[in-house]
Formats: sequence, structure tokens, C-alpha cells
Amino acid sequence: MFSWPSLLLLTSPAAVLPSETVASARMAESGPDSEVIVVRAERLPTDRSMPAQISLTKTTLDASPGVRLDEALRVAPGVGLFRRTASGPANATIQGLSLRPIAPNGAGRALVSLDGVPQNDPFGSWVFWVRHDPLFLERVDVRRGAAGAGFGPLALTGTLDLVEARGGPSRIRLSAGGQGALQAAARGSLVAGDGTITALASYETNDGLIPVSRNQRGAVDLPADFTASTLTLISEIPTRNGQWSFRASGFEEEKGAGTLGGRSAARGADISGARKWAGDWGQSRLILFAQTRDFSNQTVSVSADRASVTPALDQFETPASALGGSLIYAPALVRWSPRWSLDWRQSEGETRELFRFIGTSFTRTRVAGGQQRLVGLGLDLPRALLSADEQLGLDATLRVDHWAHDRAKRLEADRVSGAVTLSEAPSDKDGYVATGRMSLFAMGGQARISLFRTFRPPSLNELHRPFRVGNDVTEANANLAPEVLEGLDVDLQANWQGLGGDWTGSLTLYANKLKDPITNVTIGIGPGVLPRVGFLPAGGTLRQRLNAGEVQARGIEAGLTWEAAGSGMQPEVEIRLSLVDAEVDGGRLLPALTGLRPAQSAPWASHLGLTLPLQAGPKLKVALRGEGARFEDDLNSRKLKAYQALDLRASWSPKPDLDFFVAGENVTGAGIATAISGAGILSETATPIWRVGITITR
Repeated sequence: MFSWPSLLLLTSPAAVLPSETVASARMAESGPDSEVIVVRAERLPTDRSMPAQISLTKTTLDASPGVRLDEALRVAPGVGLFRRTASGPANATIQGLSLRPIAPNGAGRALVSLDGVPQNDPFGSWVFWVRHDPLFLERVDVRRGAAGAGFGPLALTGTLDLVEARGGPSRIRLSAGGQGALQAAARGSLVAGDGTITALASYETNDGLIPVSRNQRGAVDLPADFTASTLTLISEIPTRNGQWSFRASGFEEEKGAGTLGGRSAARGADISGARKWAGDWGQSRLILFAQTRDFSNQTVSVSADRASVTPALDQFETPASALGGSLIYAPALVRWSPRWSLDWRQSEGETRELFRFIGTSFTRTRVAGGQQRLVGLGLDLPRALLSADEQLGLDATLRVDHWAHDRAKRLEADRVSGAVTLSEAPSDKDGYVATGRMSLFAMGGQARISLFRTFRPPSLNELHRPFRVGNDVTEANANLAPEVLEGLDVDLQANWQGLGGDWTGSLTLYANKLKDPITNVTIGIGPGVLPRVGFLPAGGTLRQRLNAGEVQARGIEAGLTWEAAGSGMQPEVEIRLSLVDAEVDGGRLLPALTGLRPAQSAPWASHLGLTLPLQAGPKLKVALRGEGARFEDDLNSRKLKAYQALDLRASWSPKPDLDFFVAGENVTGAGIATAISGAGILSETATPIWRVGITITR
């Protein structure tokens, strides 16, 4: 399945270095089964002024009923993609991540970082989750709220910090299930002298489910099938005063949209290099990276009886790329541990499309895109003030960013004559934004109150690309301003013993104000001829991306875990809850939105997990997840009902290096509404998904 992304892996430094120079780890002296200990060039000490509220360990990731990372994140209510659809069948454009449900969108309002390298798409800011199989990860840190000076402007509602697994034993996971699901993921390391080269690979195929509800389906409704594969190579090279590391990866995926004629495909490749220095003067780290992506998407307009389709858009190519890097310097001081960070990212991309289908073919072409540049300088001051007993203190961060959008264009022409029907070259725009976070903590950090300010510039996709799904059309807006989030967080944590076990509790109270949120705002309803769109049939809706006033949100995030005392496997209980009251203030520009809830924002979400070791050796995990009703649209006219779904996972390890498992998602067949169109067509998932598999560790 691999094409040019695979070839890029051949340029990895790991492929050309002699074995005696590839060294970044050492083998312990205890024998052939010893663990490979890797010194990571990408990572500096984890003491930051923004600690993670939730950390998913390797054990937690392995125990997820689903095999994808976004499915493992269900243990953190309120963390999720734009829609309820899992990333497997979901179109890439709705895979943006939000860490708080104050106002989700397709681009996502959170930064996903892999060992210091941003994973958000250069064009759309969404995330291709297939690239991050849980088997490839050592830990996942969830940081909600402003994420500090070292994370950059994409971290509006926080950061998902991924720590990749390197070295160690080889692992392979094989699974199969309903709807023709087959999945394989493998990780292996080659010891070369004192070091390692690590390889990661995965493949997945699935016939999929029909997304439209059973009683509304027609002849054009098909299963949303998908196929995906990835390959990654990593090399480590030690130096006298630090470490080098290199990483090269590629991926491809193809998906059906669940409708005749609707399909999408994506592929991409990444190369990055990191260098760490350490000495009596302190530590520093340099990262450079290059990313390239391409995405195609074909959508259709469905007839009222769902018996036929008409092509609506052929986005046949979306080339995009990014160059970037970061430099962090942490001086070795007796009193303070400041950290300076400088990072930059230059992205460019454009959509190339065929649209306006008349008769038997598309009659228009469109090319739209531009360039975005981000440069930021930050200073982290953990423990800027600290009491003598280290119980009281102040953490602070400060950051200044420059953003720029330029070289923008939108060109539309007649396919036959070549006559230009629309030609726009939006003016260049740029600006500076100061952001930061101040946290006063007590009890050694178990109690914390924080004030923060962050921002997110619009993605190239939001600025330049209009799109159509069925009869719903959304127009781009090259004049979008950056979003700014201001907030207050109060965090409380506690640990205690009782009822035969160990308890851990956490509680976060927050009040956030999102200024100029980028929202798809309804500006026209079919039937009729609408500007730029042409004729839109009944039930169709014309929206445009606008900075819609502000969103005010007050919420609670709570967690409580209990683990029975004793050695070996013990019962565990985990309860997590997210509550949010989010409301739009449309101001003078959009008064019709004032008082409404932001689209796709659910007022509550919950997770209840029980892990129960059985006497015969197997381990059973039961998880009940749920979410309140959310609205599909800005006008709150299309409601997606609340749901509760039960997930199960039973595993058995007859040997330490062998694990058999059976997993089921939504085993009771609860209806999980994922979307509803202007014509009232409901997309939902109501079929249990079963999977059996084996994980082998050597």
C-alpha cells in the first residue's frame, strides 16, 4: 500500500549510519532479556509549570477496548474529536481535538505534540490519529487549560503530549472482529553496539458500518469502509555531551463516506531530528522537522428519497507542507530553574477542486490556499517564588508570538473555456499576541489557582477552503482573526487510604472566555440561489466561518480512583466527570446566537471504569461512558441525543509475554447519534463492535 511516503523512510539517517556509530542506549548487564534504556534527545526534565492533570500509562493504553488512541482517550470525559465518530471511519476534516468541550470545531483547539514535534496538520490543523497507535506510545499526558510557554499557539485549550516508546522488548498486536475488521501493529528495536534503531508499523482494514440510521437508509447508503497503514524508523546517536535522534515516518489511509460516490484519502511523511546538550551550564534541546501531506475528498448531494446521488465536490488534491523547529535552553541555577523556548513553524497548502456539477460533469475548477508563519518566544519560571518548606509557591510563564498569513489566493474558472469566474488575493495579515500563565500553588502543588491567556490563529483550511457535505455548504473566510482564550482554573488533588485501598482524587473548577471563536454561522437556507454557491435545494444550508462574538464557559472536571491494597493484580475503580455550562454571546454582529450553546458542546460527559481480576487468571474491565445532548448547528435547531454506552474487555495472560483479549464497544447497542443534516437525516452508531486479539512481547 505504501508509495512515496515509504520511500522517504529510506532517507532516514538510521538507514545509512554504520552500526558502530548508532548508539543511544545501553543494555543492562543482567542478561539477554535486559531492558534497553533509551536516553531521549527530544525531552528535557518534565518539571514544567503546567503539570498534566491526567497521564495514561502503557498499562492504561493497553487496556483500552478500542485499538486507536482517540478511543483510549474516552477515559477522560470532555476530551474528544469534533464529532462523536471514532477516527477510524471519520473524515479527516472532523478529527480535530478539543480538551475541553467549550466550543469544539473540526480544526481542533488543542495541540497534539509527539516528543516536542506538533502533529496538527499543516493545512487543516486536524490530526491523523492512525499515525499514533497506543502500542507505539510509552505515555500520554493530558494538559487541560493553557499549556505554558513551551507549547505554542495551537494549544488553546491545552496539549496532548505523546511520549513515543523506544527500545525495550519487541511487541506485536494482532486483532480481528466484526465488519471484516483486521488490525496489526508491531514495534521492534535493533541493538547496534550500545544503541538501538526502533521500527514501528501498523496496518488496518475494516468494511465499516452504514452511518445513516436504519429507518432512513436508501439505495445510496453504504458501509463506511477504511484502510490505513503506517511505518516509522527512529535512530539514536550519542555524543560526548548529549544526544542525537532522528525520526522518519509515512502513512496512508483511504476511507468511504458511507454514501455512494463519497470517498477520501490521505497520505503524508515526516522527518525530524533532535539534538540535546547537557553540561554544568545546564541543558538545551534543538528540534527541526519537515512534514508533507496530501488529502483528497469526494462528496455528493443525495436525493430526497436517498435513491440517487449527484457529485457535489471533487477535492482531488490538497498538497500541504510545514517546516519548523524549536530551541529550548534551561540554565543550571541554584535558586531557579527557568526555561527559555523559541519555536517557529511555516506552513503552506492549497485545495485543488472541481465543483458545480451540471449535467454529466463538473463545470468549475477552484484553487485556494496560502501560507502561514508562526514564531514564538517563551519563558517558563517554575517555582518563581517558593517558601522555605516548598509548600507554597508561584509558577509563571510568559510568551510572545508573531503570526502572519500571506500569499493567499482563490481562483475559480470555467473548465471548458478557462474563463475566470472568481479571482481573489486577500491582503497579507499579521500581528503579535502576548500570552501567559500564572499559578499560585499550596500543599506542594496539590492545590493550585491559575490565571492564563492563550490564542489560536485560524488554519489555512478555515481561511481559504469552502466545502460541501450533502446539501450543507460552508464558505471560507480569509478575514478571520485569531481566537483568544482567557481563563481561571482551580485545581485540587488528594491521596488517602481507606476502605481497603488507595484513593486518588482530583477536582478542577474553571471559568473560560473564548473571544472571537471561529464558528460555522448560518447565513442562508435553501431552496434558492445563494451567493457563490448557486442553487441550493430545500433542506440545504449555507454557512460561513465567522468570528462569532465570544463563548463564556464555566465547568468542572472531577476524577476519583480506588485501587485495592495488596500485591499483584487488584480491583480498581475509576470515576471521571466533565460538566460545562457554555453559552455564546453573538454581540451586535450575530445577536441571533446570543444565549445559545456552542455547536457540538455537550453539557456533561462521564466515564465509570471497573477493573476486576478473576480467580482463574483473566482480567475483566467494564467501562460505562456517556455524554449529554449536543447540538449539530450554531442555531441549536438540530439536537443529537444523550447516550450511555457499555464497553467490555477481558484479557488473559497465560505467560508474561502473551496476552489474549476479547473486547466489545457499545455492547448493549445504544444509539449514539453522530450527525444530523438539514433534511433531518440522522447518522448514528448503534451496532456493537466486537474484537478478539493477541499481544506478544519478546
